[in-house]
Amino acid sequence: MLAVKAGRASRRESTSWVDPQPTKGLLGLALGDDGLLHLTWKNRETNAIEDDLIIIPGDASFHKVTESPSGRVFVLKFDSSDQKHFYWLQDPSPSILEQLEANVNGLLQDPDFQPSWSQPPTAPLNIERASGNAAATATNQQLDNSALTESITRQFQALMRGRTGAGSQSLQAQQPAVALSDILSMSSLAPIFEPANAAELQPLEEFLPPDLPKDETATRDETLRRVIQSGPFRSTVLQLDRALATGLLGRLMPGFGLPEEAGLSVESFLRAIHDKARRDHEESRRE
Repeated sequence: MLAVKAGRASRRESTSWVDPQPTKGLLGLALGDDGLLHLTWKNRETNAIEDDLIIIPGDASFHKVTESPSGRVFVLKFDSSDQKHFYWLQDPSPSILEQLEANVNGLLQDPDFQPSWSQPPTAPLNIERASGNAAATATNQQLDNSALTESITRQFQALMRGRTGAGSQSLQAQQPAVALSDILSMSSLAPIFEPANAAELQPLEEFLPPDLPKDETATRDETLRRVIQSGPFRSTVLQLDRALATGLLGRLMPGFGLPEEAGLSVESFLRAIHDKARRDHEESRRE
């Protein structure tokens, strides 16, 4: 999709100065084997991919650092977090420098975007498809969005299975323009923490993060509350809200057992999960 010769840059501690690193690199954007858009940085000296960032459409932006004297330093920012990654263009072409920002941002917003160059980059365009399991430093710093999205999806399914069994109202009665961040707030979820609904909490327990610090004194309710109120969980829910608002997640939905139209909007996503939970519940009753 896109590949240009670029190195990494690092910010000096406690300053706004950014220092380009001399290592020759290749900055690429491509769809991975997992169907997600990956931004990668490959060390051209060792041929190793050292950055592998999963990009949710609409969540990231790529801009020139105006304070840079060379005019060749760019920053990758995320709306869902305060992470910043700096790169500097090593391709000598002035036209690549002028058109890089627009082409990268086009792909970050829509993976189907077609980059346009007045002079093609000198970097090879047949870059490897990124692997969802790449052991990259930046991936360790950034939460695996696909895994978290799947986890949230499964949590919705478990929650709705319990509510369907309890005879609660259909999600179709929800008001339009609903947001996941509203549904997954503590105020909205408070009813399931009532003693009468204790059975609904049990299916959610298996979806707790495996690396969650153990607290032997905390009850299941307290642990779930802490996760729901945590920064990473809230950030991920907001990120999924934004991604669904783009209407570009359709291709990912079959991997979660949902139809493609579930990725067209938040309401479509919730409706598909509700329908699947109802079917699962009906099948479990027949068994």
